[in-house]
Amino acid sequence: GATYGCLAPALTTGQFCPGETKAVWPSTGNYCRGGAYVSSLLGCDSIAILPENMSRERFEWLEKVAGEVIATPGCESNVKEIFDKCWELKNTRNDIQIFNQFEEFGNPLWHYMVTGKAAEEALKQEMGVNSRFAGAISSSGSAGSMAFGYYLKEKFPGSKLAVAEALQCPTLLNNGFGDHRIEGIGDKHVPWIHDCKNTDMVIGVDDETAVRLLRLFNEDTGRETLAHYGVDPELAKQLDLLGISGIGNVLA
Repeated sequence: GATYGCLAPALTTGQFCPGETKAVWPSTGNYCRGGAYVSSLLGCDSIAILPENMSRERFEWLEKVAGEVIATPGCESNVKEIFDKCWELKNTRNDIQIFNQFEEFGNPLWHYMVTGKAAEEALKQEMGVNSRFAGAISSSGSAGSMAFGYYLKEKFPGSKLAVAEALQCPTLLNNGFGDHRIEGIGDKHVPWIHDCKNTDMVIGVDDETAVRLLRLFNEDTGRETLAHYGVDPELAKQLDLLGISGIGNVLA
């Protein structure tokens, strides 16, 4: 969705020529997957850039969709290496256009207008007459998805917005650095599009807890354990729809 908000305006305003230029989507996985997919739908060539230690499934999927896949050193935490590669491509090729999720305002605008309104509709279906919306939580990543929280804060005055990040790399929480395994949430820097003044708190999530829950929701032994403790079987079948970054948000 957010990648459409970045590519479509460039296409319609003539700032991107699909016949001559390839769209470069750098990220730790989620954004580049969306960018490659949207590019294929709109008839554009794409280049996906992501760390080499991301999951095998991500690379296998991208190889079917993106025109080119580039693996950079490191893991989820190595965002700098992704953009080192972007600078290298920018200095050596004239057939590319880089859509940097950390500075593309189409990213938060999409989430503000689309994700925010969808969240508002979902809340209205669930909230009763005397219900109060306390606030929203979103992992930082590119900070684009956090814009749904900006929208909700306007619709529900007094509500709060929390940003979640891995405890192993507490950039916002403690100006810290490190490696972690919660794929898709990024770290080690504050994106240009992150409205920090509109963010009320930071929550650290232990990546070990997120990994354990991911296994609980996806492995046979985990599902058996859920059944043993009385979890509704129909609910248990749907828990594997949660990716590890979504699990991180739930924990926060």
